Amino acid sequence: MARPPAERAALLPAIAEVFREHGYEGASLALIGAATGLGRGSLYHFFPRGKEEMAEAALAGIDSWFEREVYAPLRDAEAPDEAIAAMFDSVDAYFRTGRRACLVGVLALGDARDRFAEAIRSYFVRWVAALEGALVRAGRAPDEA
Repeated sequence: MARPPAERAALLPAIAEVFREHGYEGASLALIGAATGLGRGSLYHFFPRGKEEMAEAALAGIDSWFEREVYAPLRDAEAPDEAIAAMFDSVDAYFRTGRRACLVGVLALGDARDRFAEAIRSYFVRWVAALEGALVRAGRAPDEA
């Protein structure tokens, strides 16, 4: 039998996949436990506020990845056209060429959207702002960017 992860961060990829596949409403503790190999008590040890805290942590992990791999390169690149092309490659790889659902989108379209509204809004606002800045630096008119 595989040994369960000893760190909270190690649980997040499996938890995020459960939310991607089942949405917030359908992601039961039984499904999350099966995906992580942990029982309810262990899940609550890592996430005392339960499922909501798990979703928040999964969103925070996604946010960190997008900040590092998409937003910062778009904002900071000396060659914005290359950064825009790299954005498409990174996002394509992240979503496994369309075979992986967007957790932010799943939460935005589900009944729990209000619960995660600020994280969802921030994700899209920062992406749009970073891309707009790169497009302007690449020579596009601000109203077109």
